[in-house]
Amino acid sequence: MPRALIIDDDPTTRELFGIVFANLGGNLDSDCAFAASDKEALEIIRSGADFDIAFIAIDRDQISGMSLFHQINDRTFRVPRVALTSGTDLTLIRSAMNQGAVDFLVKPIGTDDFSTTLERVLETVERRRQNWNDRAEFSALKKEVDIAADIQQKILPSDFPEVPGYEFAARMRPAKSMGGDFYDIFSTPDGRTGIVVADVSGKGVPAAFYMAVARTLIRSVAMTPGVSPSDCLYQVNDLLCAHHISGMFVSVFYAVINPKTSVVHFANGGHQLPFKGGIDCAPVELTGGHGVVLGIMPDMHYDEETVVLAPEDYLFVYTDGASEAFNENREPLGEEGLAEGLSHISEATAEEIVEHTIKTIDDFVGEADQHDDITSLVVRRKQNV
Repeated sequence: MPRALIIDDDPTTRELFGIVFANLGGNLDSDCAFAASDKEALEIIRSGADFDIAFIAIDRDQISGMSLFHQINDRTFRVPRVALTSGTDLTLIRSAMNQGAVDFLVKPIGTDDFSTTLERVLETVERRRQNWNDRAEFSALKKEVDIAADIQQKILPSDFPEVPGYEFAARMRPAKSMGGDFYDIFSTPDGRTGIVVADVSGKGVPAAFYMAVARTLIRSVAMTPGVSPSDCLYQVNDLLCAHHISGMFVSVFYAVINPKTSVVHFANGGHQLPFKGGIDCAPVELTGGHGVVLGIMPDMHYDEETVVLAPEDYLFVYTDGASEAFNENREPLGEEGLAEGLSHISEATAEEIVEHTIKTIDDFVGEADQHDDITSLVVRRKQNV
């Protein structure tokens, strides 16, 4: 039997509850505490005694009914409250329910009525308690995910290397709180500049974790003196395969720029190839540097290709969330749409190219939901290189 607090100055109430508790196998003395006034009830509550349920008279002069609980300063006293009444005054009962009663009982109380009410109230309370717990757990989890998402955004660089004659810009906009896309721009030990854009399979937390691992491995291997883009992808692929994370893989475009010669060496692991554009030429997709995604099969070789950046040329590197952005009619923007958007910019900075592309995507998508992470990176050779 649940432990009950009964607040009522009606002398017949104790006898009624004694019969009911006895019929249900309980013991009135051990399972109940009685209070015949507000003062007695508050003393019992403030003593720290534990109760599972409270029954409160709402039609007695010595009892304040549900308003009694407004006098309790200890907010930890949270038990379901059932109104007790000797009549059928619906206005009084409705008032009690509005003040926090979860149910009511009309005296004289029958065993079946009491048992049914008790079971219903405790089930309702347990359901609410579970909902509160679920809500609290969800809130805590959401807070942790928000923190992790903030950390993920801070992992992605916002300050890029200062390379004479070059400028860089990049954005990553996740479809969920956390994403699987990433980019990186860094200086290598031999004085060159590495750029990476990658897309991990899936979305959300698993993709974000795999993204962090892949980014760390790529940068670590890239810092090895003399390693080429193709060698880098080969080694990172073997390392990822050694982890054997089922169902996870990553597409990667990795390039190394020699700022003195403006030659770009690149390798591509199953990623869409970037566009190269400039003042006097329409954006054109690069060719070559083929290879499969990383993390599926070890000992895979990656082709390597080169391209030269003339003054004011740029490379626009992106993930498929940009080209596969859908509008409200489920039509994708496509590579042609991206190229069309890029063809309308002239003498723009790297930052302006990124912003213009984001606007192109947003204008096309309209009110449709973003279904995939969107990442874009621009490296641009300035006139005075």
